[in-house]
Amino acid sequence: MNSFSRLVFPVAFVLVTVFLLFFCGISGFRDGAHFYAPLFQYLYDEVAAGRLPLWNPYENLGQPLAANPTTAFFYPVTLFTLGIAVFFQIDPLTAYSGYVGGHFLLALFLSYRLARSWGYSRESATLVSFCYTFSGNVLFQWNNVPFLVGAAWLPEAIRQADRIIHRHKIRYALNFGVVLALMILGGDPQAAYNALLCAVVQWFAEYRKRKQFQWSNLHSFLLQFRLFYIRLLLFFLSGVIIFFLAAVQILPAWELGTLSDRTLTAHQHNIYSFSVPPWRFIEFLIPCAGGWQFPENARWFSALPFDNEIWVPSFYMGFLPVLLAIFAFFKHQHDIVVPIDRVQFNNRTFILFILFLFFTLGSLGNWFIIYPFLTYLPGYGLFRYPAKLLVVATLMLALLAGAGFDRLRKDESFCRCIKFILWFCYLFVFFILIIVLFRIDIFPEVPNCPLFGTFNVEAAYSGLLLTAISVFFFTFLIRRTIHWQTAPYFLLLFVVLDLLIANTWMFAVVPKHERDITTFFGDTIAGQTIPVRIYRFPVWYPPEFAVTSSKQRLVEAIRWEKMTFFPRYTLPQRISVIDVRGTLMLKDYSVVADKLRSEWQYGESGDFESHLARLGVQYVVGSQDICLNAERIDLSNNKSFWKIRDSLERSYILFEPNRLIFEVLLSESGTVVIPEQYWNGWRAFLENGMEIPIKRVEEVFRGVDLPAGKHRLTMIYDPLVFKLGFILSLFGVILTLISIFLVNSYE
Repeated sequence: MNSFSRLVFPVAFVLVTVFLLFFCGISGFRDGAHFYAPLFQYLYDEVAAGRLPLWNPYENLGQPLAANPTTAFFYPVTLFTLGIAVFFQIDPLTAYSGYVGGHFLLALFLSYRLARSWGYSRESATLVSFCYTFSGNVLFQWNNVPFLVGAAWLPEAIRQADRIIHRHKIRYALNFGVVLALMILGGDPQAAYNALLCAVVQWFAEYRKRKQFQWSNLHSFLLQFRLFYIRLLLFFLSGVIIFFLAAVQILPAWELGTLSDRTLTAHQHNIYSFSVPPWRFIEFLIPCAGGWQFPENARWFSALPFDNEIWVPSFYMGFLPVLLAIFAFFKHQHDIVVPIDRVQFNNRTFILFILFLFFTLGSLGNWFIIYPFLTYLPGYGLFRYPAKLLVVATLMLALLAGAGFDRLRKDESFCRCIKFILWFCYLFVFFILIIVLFRIDIFPEVPNCPLFGTFNVEAAYSGLLLTAISVFFFTFLIRRTIHWQTAPYFLLLFVVLDLLIANTWMFAVVPKHERDITTFFGDTIAGQTIPVRIYRFPVWYPPEFAVTSSKQRLVEAIRWEKMTFFPRYTLPQRISVIDVRGTLMLKDYSVVADKLRSEWQYGESGDFESHLARLGVQYVVGSQDICLNAERIDLSNNKSFWKIRDSLERSYILFEPNRLIFEVLLSESGTVVIPEQYWNGWRAFLENGMEIPIKRVEEVFRGVDLPAGKHRLTMIYDPLVFKLGFILSLFGVILTLISIFLVNSYE
């Protein structure tokens, strides 16, 4: 069996690779569909054109692009993927699918390696890797790729921090710094911050593990003092490496974050909109406990208060793994399972539990004190997703499950314990069947969803029934075939199949023929030298979506959003949209966007249209029941376009993302207002090469003071903070390579 044990993870890794090749694709839901895939296409086009994508002129009158951490342009894997795709002329969406799938495999491998480095068996480490990677909290990050990058590197960050604490070598400090820098460059600085918090807890646990300072014993005191400062210096070295390697991202992102809407009071509401209500923790144990979110409205949790903002549809990581995690706190004594005696803080199992509890309670956001406390840490208040802490909690729970798995299989009583666990599975199946067969009304009155329509009771019951059938089938199979030598493999098979059946419904993939859907009007206004600027009503779905149900609703939604210019579907087409609520919006401009929304919502059409014209908007896209004093172009399916009269003229000779050239003729000296976003880093030059200052006009526009006459003006985006960050990162790469060479030579 030892030779077979060596093949468990390689075989599982190959099977997951095959699975991703067949089922992997562009996400058809939420950010994965309309935000990150079009962004990757845009980055591909910019690289192919030989430009650095530093500025995005097609959203909100223009805003920094590479400075936004979720763009992840400076992440080495992004640069490599884009380079390969451009060089070999690979379809950008195909390259993007490989980018996403590759990080799933990375998460699978690194979580396995973490478990093995802590002494877990191969079977147990494989269990850990599957429970972590295919848990709802990680799997659904398919739709939020930067957060998938953070989840993929998190196990390695935990491993390297543990090595620093226990082995005190420089190489591990270098490795830890590189891993956290990759997490930051990959678009998830919050995950890097969370990894640092885990390292602090690990360090404190190691300190408590050793005896307290013995003031009467000078040798013991000096040893403790020396170890403390060695670790402190190693973590300081890691911090230096992190800053220098990721400076090209950290410095521009810090500038953007401090001048963005994250600093406004309204940001606190956004933080708690993504808090986790306490009743959702049952989803760790029961798949689809709250129902299905898509493709039909079968989520009965929506009837409960504070559940309207869903970070992931399910937390499920396996019924058996949660029970195994409980067994991690037990030991064998004469074939009887009893609690571990004298559990102390230095016990690694207990540390995992403390971390699991801390990050689980932190995900509650405004339900508990932990996340509000975390926002007082430097920079942590700029993040807004308490639910993201569940990724760390899931890793800790998976490691606890692996520890319980190894603890139970130490002797032949493992089979008895497994059969004991299986009886819990039978009770679970019986409970679900009672609900389904007798149609026990656990579903309160669920409101209609604007996207997925009316609540489908039968779909909710069918989800529960499918869960019960799958659990019963695999439980029965294991119970009939289990014996001492094969029990671990059957249990592992059960967990893998259970996760695949219960969670892979969250793979909502866009059919290939739906990717390039546009409209005649879209083809007409897209790709012009000067981009057409539009305003799209932000919250807008066809009325029939709210009162009907369809298994093809995700595809229907994609068609609708593409044909009505939903951001960022417009980005590859180079259509400019002026109210895009992405990850960050400039603070001053957010006030303008909020005012526009309030004007059309409360019927102030005159002010609304005048402000649109002032912003250079040429078209408004909205539903047919909205009346504007503008030229109306009716289309089918509740869609209309309005052409704004007297819109501000934008006459450019050259319009590129990082460069503008235009001519102006002034009868007298004055300020020329350019209807583009004001931001640090833009520079203006006259035809003779003389630089002139750019000033802020009306809070959001750029303006230049010019004398009377005809002038040819060039504006380029040349941010000093980026150049400084690039120099520091280049120095960091050289410093890291030299350090690695020296460490390998002398250690």
